[in-house]
Amino acid sequence: MDKDLTGMLPLPFNPYLFVLLVSSVITLLMLPIKDPSFLPNNALLYVLLVVLTGSALGQRPAILAALISSLLYAHVFVPPHFSLAITEIHYLLSAAIMLIVALLVGHLTASLKNTARLVQAQESRTRALYELARKLAATLTRQEIEHTTCRFLQEVIPGCQIRVIEPNAGDSLTPPLPAPLRDALEQRQQTLRTENGDPAQARLLVPMLASSGLHGILVCDLPAAQAESTEHRELLETIASLAAVALERTHFADAAHQSEVRHSTEVLRNSILSALSHDLRTPLTGLMGMAETLSRGRISPERQQALLETLRTQALNINQQVTNLLDMARLRSGTVELNKAWQPAEEVIGVILQQARTQWKDRPISVSLEPGLPPLCYDAVLMERALWNLLENAIKYSPAGSPIEISVCRQDEHALISVCDRGPGLPAGLDSDTLFSMFRRGNPESNIPGVGLGLAIARTIAEAHAGDLLAENRPGGGASFSLRLSLALADCPEEELDEQP
Repeated sequence: MDKDLTGMLPLPFNPYLFVLLVSSVITLLMLPIKDPSFLPNNALLYVLLVVLTGSALGQRPAILAALISSLLYAHVFVPPHFSLAITEIHYLLSAAIMLIVALLVGHLTASLKNTARLVQAQESRTRALYELARKLAATLTRQEIEHTTCRFLQEVIPGCQIRVIEPNAGDSLTPPLPAPLRDALEQRQQTLRTENGDPAQARLLVPMLASSGLHGILVCDLPAAQAESTEHRELLETIASLAAVALERTHFADAAHQSEVRHSTEVLRNSILSALSHDLRTPLTGLMGMAETLSRGRISPERQQALLETLRTQALNINQQVTNLLDMARLRSGTVELNKAWQPAEEVIGVILQQARTQWKDRPISVSLEPGLPPLCYDAVLMERALWNLLENAIKYSPAGSPIEISVCRQDEHALISVCDRGPGLPAGLDSDTLFSMFRRGNPESNIPGVGLGLAIARTIAEAHAGDLLAENRPGGGASFSLRLSLALADCPEEELDEQP
């Protein structure tokens, strides 16, 4: 835009006056040359003006430039000069051909420019839609999809107010939808228009349809002129389709997740029921039989003492199984808070050794501690439970009277607390995820009591301490299970750091 002398009020640009001015200037520049042999060059200069006008200003200014150029060419340069009375037929034919060529070239140039402009606009829109599709693909919830869609539409259609109505969500439009429009939406028509109380405004309703059905209605309040635009309607339909596909994806993802949760819950329930019905009911039946035998009082004191020892052992086994079930339920619920403190590893080992000598008096258990090992930061109650499960597992799955070895050593920046036995070892080809899974037993048909939770609990406790549980076969036979705990100071609360030795 040009400005007037005051520099305050802008002067509008008129392309037709500009064409007239440029044509006059070109004519004045070529006026000294009136040689008839130069007439084709004059015509080409005028055609060039038409081409430039069409490419820069559009079709209508190009047509005006063609008409003015033809008149100026015939009036100024074709003999007789400064007259439209052309006496020579070939001059008249030249002027007519120049006019036709100028019109055609101007029209083609302007059309090419419009096509290029449309292609660029389409490319920009495609790029924007691709970016929207990429963002929608990264969304995880319905709220994120609706927010991303509305924000994108408000950017590409200024002045547009967008919201999404979920199907059967109890939301209502203001004013309410007339019955014919509700019927049309139920029939899944593409785009509907309803009045919005303001003649200058319009409301477009775009169903968000996907293969699984209607996922919502895109409500767009925008100026009436934009609502009548086919371009805007097609854009709204495309965006509604993209959002519907994203909503369908989240719907299926939620359904798959819920199905997986239900399946996992069912598997867990069946496993618990199986454990309760087999591993707890069988020893309880034996307890009832022994209690009935003792109640009759017709056995010798030696037999009575043996039955009492068996009753005690069975009761301890049942108590351990129930404790494991409760511990796993607490750990899986995520409500367990660790009470970490700096303490030597031999403290928790001493506690479980005292309990083991009470329950397994005849089983030899040796302990090996690496000298100079620093204190560890752990929850003493949970670590006692993990080591007890590892010790019980080693004793149950190794021959009676075979030694059990407990060792503590340092490995780089970690401490390894290992429980080793001389049993049959780990089955070949068994991965760690399967070995430490819940209700997994070394031999499903074994008569060894247990519900298959000991190793799963030990690994869960190790992971709660930012550690891990390792398992491997020993040279010469047997298995070794090792709790690997970090020695880093950052793994313990700051208030406990001053208490460490």
